[in-house]
Amino acid sequence: MKRFSKMFEMFIIFVGLVVILSCSNHVQDISSDITYDFSSDGEPIDVIILAGQSNATGSCLAEDLREYVSPEDFELFTNGFENQKIIWYLDWSKLGYLPVSSKLTNVKFGQGFSDFSFGPEIGISYKMNKEHKKVVIIKFTSPGAGITTFVNTKGLNYFFEFFIFESMKELNDIGYFPKIKCLCWMQGETESSEKFDALMYEKREKLLISDIRKKFGNDIVFIDARVTDWTLVKPNCFQDIVNNAKMNISELKNNNYIIKSNGLKKSYDRMHYDAYSQFELGKRFGEMILSKCY
Repeated sequence: MKRFSKMFEMFIIFVGLVVILSCSNHVQDISSDITYDFSSDGEPIDVIILAGQSNATGSCLAEDLREYVSPEDFELFTNGFENQKIIWYLDWSKLGYLPVSSKLTNVKFGQGFSDFSFGPEIGISYKMNKEHKKVVIIKFTSPGAGITTFVNTKGLNYFFEFFIFESMKELNDIGYFPKIKCLCWMQGETESSEKFDALMYEKREKLLISDIRKKFGNDIVFIDARVTDWTLVKPNCFQDIVNNAKMNISELKNNNYIIKSNGLKKSYDRMHYDAYSQFELGKRFGEMILSKCY
C-alpha cells in the first residue's frame, strides 16, 4: 500500500488535468477528428506503446527470472537500462484500487503489479539494448479489463488516448521529437470468457488500430499476442474465437503482425505468465519490433 500512497498525489494531478481539459476549449484536443503533431525541433526518439491487461502489466516475481538470465543481465534489469526509458500507468480500476504511474524513468524491475514484478518491457528493452536502439516505452495497462477500456464505438477511449498524448507531450517538452513506431498489444483474456465479447473482438481491435494510426501516425506497426491457456481458467471459454480474430487482422498485411505463443507457460494461478514466459513474451515483441520497424 506504500506504493499506492506515493502515487496518490500524481493521481490527483492527473484527475485535475482531465477536469481542466473537460471544462476548457482544449477539450477538442481529445476528439474523433484530431491528429496530434509534436514539434520536430528536438532530438528524434522512437516510442513503443505497450498496452493490454494483466499479462501486459506483469505479475511474475523478478527474483524468479534469476535462474534464466546471466548475473550481469539480472543486475542490469534491477538497476535499469540507461538508453531504454518508460512512462507508465497501471489502471487498477477494475480491481478497486488507485492507479499507479510514473514519469519518464529507466526501464527496470518493479514496473508491473508490484515493486517485485515485471512486464514485457524488460524483454523488449533487452532486445532493443542488444541492437543499440534507444527507445521510450509508453505503457498503459489495466488488469482484468476488456478491450472496451481502450476503445469505444468511436475510437480510442479518453483516458488511454489522453495518457498517450500527455506522455508524448512530456517527451516533446523536455527536448525530444517523439515518433510512435508500434503498438504492442497483450489483451483478450477477458473477451475469451464471454461469447458475445469474443465475437465482437475483431471489430473492436480493428477500430483500436485504425484510430491510433489516425491520431498518432499512419505508419504505426501493430504487434499482437495470442491468448494462451485460458481454458485452464475457464474450460468452456472462447479463446479460439479471440485468437482467430487476432490472426485475421494479422493477415490483412497492413503493418499488422502477431507473435508466436508456443512455449509460453502460465504460473501457479493459471492466469499469468511465469517469469521465463513473461521475459520471453517481451523478447518476442522486441524481435518483431526490430524486424518490422527498423
